[in-house]
Amino acid sequence: MSAHTAKGKRMQSQRIFVLVVMLLVCAPLALAQNDDRKVEVFVGFSAIGAQNALTNKDIKTFDGLTPAQFKALTGFDLLDNERYIPGYGFEANVTRYFSKHVGLSGDFSGYYRRANARVADTLFKADHSIYYALGGPKVKLFNEHRANVSFHALAGAAHTSVSYREATNASPVTANDSSTRFAFALGGGIDLRISKRISARVFQMDYIPMLGKDRRVTASDGTVIDINGRAQQGNFRLSAGIVFR
Repeated sequence: MSAHTAKGKRMQSQRIFVLVVMLLVCAPLALAQNDDRKVEVFVGFSAIGAQNALTNKDIKTFDGLTPAQFKALTGFDLLDNERYIPGYGFEANVTRYFSKHVGLSGDFSGYYRRANARVADTLFKADHSIYYALGGPKVKLFNEHRANVSFHALAGAAHTSVSYREATNASPVTANDSSTRFAFALGGGIDLRISKRISARVFQMDYIPMLGKDRRVTASDGTVIDINGRAQQGNFRLSAGIVFR
């Protein structure tokens, strides 16, 4: 795959991702122009435990060698990384309610983390980022109570990107692994009312996996890595913040 073709595909994926975000966020707002009491907006801090780091099971070939062949040839593992990477960022959510208990949500979140990655016995700095754009139904249980419990089932897209840079070389090798995939979120939260218009979301937890995707990464030194996307990444996230109505 040429660099021009790869760049074109990345740009196309990013345009689709931005369009999904705009639709998810703007649609509930447009529906609610005549009745702002049926709209709630959540903004807050969010943390994710993401299976975003590559392990030997994720690699098809590294410059033509499988991980087993690489170890037999060199005497050490191709990759030596922990699977889970914690990430920290934000979540923003807009919900338009069509009754006292049932609504439609649009959800956007982003997570970031810098970590070490060891590839072929060489230390790299890896900058991870994950963005989710999701939408779907939401149900809240106690509409008039001070404490409220809600549940949601959302689906959409996730865009992941990992930028690698060799840590100890004056002319470092670099590489970028990015992809856009199908994702969904199943979870719920607890809100405590502060005033008529403001509540605190004291706790929200989601199971928020994304499907895997086979892809090819070409490093700046010409090394080609074929990645075997797993069936899914079993990610979890926690969020807390403020809800406006």
